[in-house]
Amino acid sequence: MGKLADLKLPLILISEIILCLFFGDMVSTEIKSILYAISLSIKEALLMVLPFIIFSFLLSSIGTLRNGALSFVMIAFLMVILSNFTATSLAGFLGIFTLNALDNIQAFTPSTLDLLPFWDLDFPSFLSNDTALFLGLLCGILVSLTGFQKGQNIARYLQHYALLFLKRLFIPVIPVFVLGFILKMQHDGILTLIVQNYLSVFVAITLLAFTYIILLYGFVARFNPSKWLISIRNMVPALVTGFSTMSSASALPLITTASEKTSKNPVVNGIVPLSINIHMIGDCFSLSILALAIMVSFGQPLPDPSAFLTFTLFFVIARFSVAAVPGGGVLVILPVLESTLGFSPEMLSLILALYILFDPIATSANVFGNGAFALLFEKAYTGFQRSFYKKASQEREA
Repeated sequence: MGKLADLKLPLILISEIILCLFFGDMVSTEIKSILYAISLSIKEALLMVLPFIIFSFLLSSIGTLRNGALSFVMIAFLMVILSNFTATSLAGFLGIFTLNALDNIQAFTPSTLDLLPFWDLDFPSFLSNDTALFLGLLCGILVSLTGFQKGQNIARYLQHYALLFLKRLFIPVIPVFVLGFILKMQHDGILTLIVQNYLSVFVAITLLAFTYIILLYGFVARFNPSKWLISIRNMVPALVTGFSTMSSASALPLITTASEKTSKNPVVNGIVPLSINIHMIGDCFSLSILALAIMVSFGQPLPDPSAFLTFTLFFVIARFSVAAVPGGGVLVILPVLESTLGFSPEMLSLILALYILFDPIATSANVFGNGAFALLFEKAYTGFQRSFYKKASQEREA
């Protein structure tokens, strides 16, 4: 029953897609417009709250570290940048190869129909995601270095309510949130084209992303079969939670528990909350390959290596302003796609639609990848500590 309950949300979303695909024309344009407006309003409310969530997670994860917060953050950020860059670059190379092999992405002309929302709310933005990111890091480092107990208690208090918002308020309305976007895609004539043209692309992204992540677990386990299997098995509950909720943040406690169970080192308690919003291997694969597929659909040539490298660099930077919640990964990438790969408004709308449909699998890959990253970081950070303390000891003896 527990596993069935975990799959309840994706089953609802799949049912919504099937019903909209076959019976969407029976729904009046006015009702579609109202539901689309509700979805956009939920999105605006979420974007208003996201900076608080980012700040809370970072303040709690860094502020509760006892020692070495600065070196911890520096090593973590360097590894996040390296991991995202590697995954995105590899996804681009494999994506070009895969699209040439599939050879079934047909060019199409988007429908002239365009569903408009019944209303358009514009919620105020009190703080940008990237500002919240760096404020959370700065305050967390200060609290950690000073050992201010009251500050650490506040950090835990804020994180508790951030998670409470995600679990009690946002996740229950995800079916309504997604329904409006699905109806818009059906009304605009995109939903059928997605099923026809992009099913094989979705399968290819899934296989490539999960194969890459599984190999990362193997690398950490030094390809010892038993350790390799145990580390993956420990992550299964977190992976299922990420798939069913489409939120890496919701799976955060399970990722931490699974990583600590595998590594036996509490350092993973700090790296998982720090990387949850900025390290997303699933997004690196899905957005990169989907972008290439859409360029083919619109009759554009695939980017040369220098153009894709430029996209990758800006993509990696933009990762630092993303919150790990449903649909959050694609919003900050839209300007990057427009400026580096020449995406038109129609292409941007399509990748937004595709991302929302693929989000359960991409999120589960993000969660799965964050577990591997935590184990990789634990190896690197403990190695750095040994080297640092050994060097300090040698200097004292000299």
